[in-house]
Amino acid sequence: MRIALIAAGVASAAAVATPALASTAKHVNLCVAEMKKEGIAPSGDFRSKFVKSRGASTKTLFIDLIPSDGDTVNGKCKVSRGKVKEVSLA
Repeated sequence: MRIALIAAGVASAAAVATPALASTAKHVNLCVAEMKKEGIAPSGDFRSKFVKSRGASTKTLFIDLIPSDGDTVNGKCKVSRGKVKEVSLA
């Protein structure tokens, strides 16, 4: 009985975490696209790495843009209601 309760708790926690992770991934993609548009992202090939986020209705995301060669660019992005409000260097 006790194991069943623990398993149910783990399953419900995983179900709640999945939509939040999908939303964060969507926001990161929006931010990286805007950083490319604004010229903040490094030229050439790079990968993005989500570092952390803050806020509730307006999220501030911190993203590292790691080029295949060269120095990492630390970006900051503010997203509200699914739209990028501001991008800058962190």
